[in-house]
Amino acid sequence: MNKTINPTVEQSTDLETSLSAPATSVAQGSGPGEENKTCPPAQPPGPETQNPGSLSYEGLSLPEDISFPTENLAAFKQLAREMNLAEEQVQRLLDFESAHLRANFQQAQEQKRHTVERWAEETRALYGAGLEKELSYALRAADAFGGPELRTLLEDTGLGNHPVIIRTLSEIGKAISEDACPGGKPAAPQDKTFTEALYGKN
Repeated sequence: MNKTINPTVEQSTDLETSLSAPATSVAQGSGPGEENKTCPPAQPPGPETQNPGSLSYEGLSLPEDISFPTENLAAFKQLAREMNLAEEQVQRLLDFESAHLRANFQQAQEQKRHTVERWAEETRALYGAGLEKELSYALRAADAFGGPELRTLLEDTGLGNHPVIIRTLSEIGKAISEDACPGGKPAAPQDKTFTEALYGKN
C-alpha cells in the first residue's frame, strides 16, 4: 500500500530558507563571481623621512686625538645622507670608529715598544761589556754619513736598537776612524748613554 508523506510545517520552512539563501547572497553581492566591493582599511602613515639634501652634519663632534682625512670624512657624510641617517646616528658611528682606531693605535705602539726592547736586549747580548765602545763607533758613522736625518729615523723607528744596524754602523765607524788616523781612537760618546746617543731620550 503506497503512502504519501506530507512535509511538516517545520520542514517546509527549512526548505524555503535553503532555496532563498543563494538568491539573497547574490543580491547582496557576496555570491560566486561577484567582486568584493569592500574598500581595504586605511594604512597608518609611515614615519616621516628627512630630505637627504638638508642633512649637513655640521654639528658632528670630531675626536681631538684622531685626524680624519678631509676626503674620507666627506665621503662618510655623503653615505650617511644616502642612508638618510640622523645626525645623532652619524655621531654614534663616528664615535665607534674613533674608539676602534684608537685601540688599534695603542696596540701598535705597545707592540713596537716590545719589539724595540727585544732588539736592545739582543744588542747587549751581542757585545756584552764592549757595548759602549761599539756604540761610539756606530755614532761616529751615523753622524758622518747620516747626520740629524739619520738620528731622527733611528728615533722614530726604534732601529737604533737593532743589532744589525749597530753592527753595520760600528764597522763603518771603525773604517773611517782608521782612515782618518791609523790606530786612532773611536769618537767619544759625549757623556750620553747609548740609548740617548742613538735615538734621544724617551
